[in-house]
Amino acid sequence: MPETWPQRVRYAFSISGDLSERALSVFPELSVSDVPGPYTMLYGPVAGPSELRGLLARFDSLGLVVVEMRRLPD
Repeated sequence: MPETWPQRVRYAFSISGDLSERALSVFPELSVSDVPGPYTMLYGPVAGPSELRGLLARFDSLGLVVVEMRRLPD
């Protein structure tokens, strides 16, 4: 069965803690949104399942805790 992925898919990632500029630089394809509380919200387009897994792997390799991940409406 071929993989299907909608053309414009955006995801939001809620990360525990305040990310430094250095940590944020690892995710140039994502934008940062200010949210109240001890979280950093990153969001942006995700081209496909492989890219989504790659983002999650980068979060993990930096020791970042993804508190929430959700697909945003088009």
